[in-house]
Amino acid sequence: MQVSPQADRVLVRLEELPEKSEGGVLLPKNAVKFERYLVGEVISVGKDAGSVERGQKVMFSDINAYEVNFGTSEKHCFCKVGDLLATIN
Repeated sequence: MQVSPQADRVLVRLEELPEKSEGGVLLPKNAVKFERYLVGEVISVGKDAGSVERGQKVMFSDINAYEVNFGTSEKHCFCKVGDLLATIN
């Protein structure tokens, strides 16, 4: 399926949440919908997305992200380029 975000929006495939913390504490996935800050890979960009490119790893806040379900096991969300906090190299 080809999804093309409009204007300055990007489609991001979310990274899986870790099952354990660095200290070994189990983290139940059903306890939170989103982490406060999320990391994912940009899958598709709108025409006005500026310097953000497909394949970039980005960090953003869940406050303005809109989660979508495409019927797969992967999680995706849309957000505006201005809501991205950082790119990760």
